Amino acid sequence: MTSDSYFTLTFYARKPKTDRSEYPLYARISVGGQMTEFTVGRSVNPKHWNQKRNLSDGTSRRDKELNKFLEMVRARFCEIHNMLIRENKLVNPAILKAHYLGTMDKPKMMCEVFRETNEKRKEELDRGDIVKPTYQRWTRCVDYLEDFFQLQYNAPDMPIKEVTSGMLDDFEHFLRMKKGCANNAAVRYLRCVKNVLQYALAHKWITHDPFIGKKYQRTYNEREFLIEAELKVIMKLDLKELPRLEIVRDTFVFCCFTGLAFCDMKALTTGDIQNDDNGNTWIRKAC
Repeated sequence: MTSDSYFTLTFYARKPKTDRSEYPLYARISVGGQMTEFTVGRSVNPKHWNQKRNLSDGTSRRDKELNKFLEMVRARFCEIHNMLIRENKLVNPAILKAHYLGTMDKPKMMCEVFRETNEKRKEELDRGDIVKPTYQRWTRCVDYLEDFFQLQYNAPDMPIKEVTSGMLDDFEHFLRMKKGCANNAAVRYLRCVKNVLQYALAHKWITHDPFIGKKYQRTYNEREFLIEAELKVIMKLDLKELPRLEIVRDTFVFCCFTGLAFCDMKALTTGDIQNDDNGNTWIRKAC
């Protein structure tokens, strides 16, 4: 905010370049030696315009309506000025004018920016850089954010500059309590939000990362392995009436016996299966 945020607003009639019976009215805003002007979209008979009083001395209905309009303009500027002072924001003629004319840049919204980053995730999905479940997690996360904002603030979105560390804590609680997310699922969603905020930080839409000082740890559980008897039970299951599940079962058993991860199994070709000199069959994949 400027050290001298007091403003003055005056109106004046400017003689047009062409001969006209009325002069267009302009507003001049001054703050701390800075000044800007703009037309108010009204005109006045120069014979009736009182520059000292900043109004029309005419007695017609049109002159009275003009004076009422000018008072409304002045009241609107006072309202804007008070709002800027209350929010401790910069006050200068250009900002006052922009707020009055409605040309002030709208703040970037959290969910809006999130969806912008999701478009990049869609491109990554199309290129094969990420898998479909990962993309779905990103799209689901922004839906959860909207639900959170609606529940907590009665609004579907929030300016990204207003996202705070406390708000992130509330969102984590929302994920666990309202959406039933376990620890690892909640951490994944929070990492998506962190990525979005870092994207906003890089574009200078925010000046502070609310994730600073926060650490989210995934829970790693040691998975039990199948014993031979359990694997045989799976192999003997009759799934002929469910061909899709039969393929899934056979793929799983194949991975168990070969030690291949599913992604390696998916990329396996007949050229990777070779026989040695002793007639043994091996899977040989290039690194």
